[in-house]
Amino acid sequence: MKRRKAVLISNPNAGRGGKLRAREVARFRESLKGRGVEVELFNTSGPNDAARLAARVANEGVRDVIISGGDGTINEALQGLVGTEARMGVWPRGTANVLARELKLPFDAESAAETIARGRSKAVHIGRAIAEATNEERYFFLMAGVGLDASIVSRVRPRLKRRVGEAAFWYSGLGHLARWQPVPFNVEVDGQTLPATFAAIGNAAHYGGNLAITPRAHLEEPEFELCVVDSKSRLHFLYLLSHAIRPAGVPKKIRGVQFIRTTRARVTGDVLVQIDGELTGQLPMTFEIAPSSIEIIS
Repeated sequence: MKRRKAVLISNPNAGRGGKLRAREVARFRESLKGRGVEVELFNTSGPNDAARLAARVANEGVRDVIISGGDGTINEALQGLVGTEARMGVWPRGTANVLARELKLPFDAESAAETIARGRSKAVHIGRAIAEATNEERYFFLMAGVGLDASIVSRVRPRLKRRVGEAAFWYSGLGHLARWQPVPFNVEVDGQTLPATFAAIGNAAHYGGNLAITPRAHLEEPEFELCVVDSKSRLHFLYLLSHAIRPAGVPKKIRGVQFIRTTRARVTGDVLVQIDGELTGQLPMTFEIAPSSIEIIS
């Protein structure tokens, strides 16, 4: 029987890190080997390593590139795989693992190995953010946020995130909201200009864990759900949060919120932007469905 070959790009600090993480990765590779998949391991050691490694192995002809880490590591790897023939496998080991939850991918090593060894895949549409000042592009699976959530992301301490995981965003977010001063910006979409103090360009239903700001967005559909809020009331944002944490998410008809289905939006102003949980670039920025999709082993 011909054995498949794959590459595993792993964040050694994901999960518990250290020796426990190393043993976990070794067992995962053995599980795949026992199922006929030989896996070469590359560990990331700093920012953008996952993108660089993914691009290199994909351009060398590796068909299956497995990413193990959180949404940040997966997003980095995406930058290197877009436009190549490689498929992405995911073994989720990070803080929120929203992509894995959205695609219903298994978390435990044995089940993840079984899924990857089985080798089925499906096309997933991705977003592309273009910073107009530099023409720099950033691809994303989940969403881009402009305003409040980007401001929260900028204040999450890495040490706290490692210690308490997803709760770090809640801790930082609720504390920051009490002092937050909304800064207005504009969202240009479908020939109209909308004033806003917060906008979410959703390519998936959830982000940041179980928050559902754009609950009607789907990774397998080539369209965003755009959520635009124009409010300076902290109480109003807490009201929205109370809906976002519910299983159904923020309803389509709710006071002070507009939802728009679109493939492109331009945002201008002087506020922070986060993409898949990481601060990214400066406005003005255009967000669009990327021309190419990516195959996810599922």
